Amino acid sequence: MAQPWGLLILFSLAIVLLCVWGGVMTALQALRPPRKMFAWALATGRPKDPSELGLRFDEVEYSSGQRHPCPAWRIAGEATDSDAPIVVIVHGWGRSRWDSLTRVEPFRKVCSEIVLLDLPAHGEHAGAWSGVGTSEPQCVLHALREIAQQFPKRALILAGHSMGAGIAIRAANLCNNELDFGTAPRAVQKVHDMPAQSPPHSSQNVNPNGHANQHANQYANQHAKRNTTHSMCIAGVIAFAPYSTLRSPIPARLALQNLPTWPFAPIAFLTLRMLGRMDRPLEIDSRILRAPLLVMAGDQDPISPLAHARTICSAAARGTLVVLAYQRHDDLRAGDAETFDRALADFLRAITEPLVATRES
Repeated sequence: MAQPWGLLILFSLAIVLLCVWGGVMTALQALRPPRKMFAWALATGRPKDPSELGLRFDEVEYSSGQRHPCPAWRIAGEATDSDAPIVVIVHGWGRSRWDSLTRVEPFRKVCSEIVLLDLPAHGEHAGAWSGVGTSEPQCVLHALREIAQQFPKRALILAGHSMGAGIAIRAANLCNNELDFGTAPRAVQKVHDMPAQSPPHSSQNVNPNGHANQHANQYANQHAKRNTTHSMCIAGVIAFAPYSTLRSPIPARLALQNLPTWPFAPIAFLTLRMLGRMDRPLEIDSRILRAPLLVMAGDQDPISPLAHARTICSAAARGTLVVLAYQRHDDLRAGDAETFDRALADFLRAITEPLVATRES
């Protein structure tokens, strides 16, 4: 009778080891995302660089506060105002600035520049490990410092998709902390802007959600005045398909790969927590966000549930939620281009027009 019990113990041990191995590998996959660069763009028929979309750009690098800098594209916008805002677009997990190219168009008319970053372990960034949204806000903060030093009078807009949405919200809070404690760097030099191409676009203002534009106007007026003394001003944050914590995308991606979510996901969460790479609920960060927040979400997103978007938006003091009919996670505009463009244009107009009016007065 001893032999069957021995086989049962060995079999049980093998199952436990398999579960642990699967959970650890899931965590490692999160920390080492697939690279999507030039070859990926070529294979999927995407633009190889901004010039293929008729955009003028520069290849630059920004400090990340880590060993390796963040590669980036600086794309010229069409706003003629010399103090028009700059938008920094943050990609999601496993993506890169090549993916962010799909989100540039709505910002061209109202922004002087669009900056697309490659985060650590993504795109052409030389870093090997991702922080899965925990350490990247500091990287974005370092990039914002350099941008603010080059363009001290300009407000900044942060936009992010999925993991990048959380990074954008948290980076905006880090900027506010620096303003509060007086640690934001003063501008040391202003470099020349890339010349604008055409006059800014103007259209009728349509408010997507009640008093959101009024809140944005008040915030922009306050911070346009503060910007005369401080070098960083976050005029607004845009979150495309955000999720609350990693407890949503990791099980969802396992399911999409036809892998069991239990026990792999719980073991992956434990591994990430032990490594200091488990994030906290994003609504905690949106609750202290001062800038106006636009949240855009698909109603059937398999990675970022709509309920998460509602919670994140409702926690913000100046939150606007736009829900689109869409069953995927990547390009929300494909679900309802008209609603997407109108909501984004209204939000951008609400946070940029008061800045211009305040300067002119």
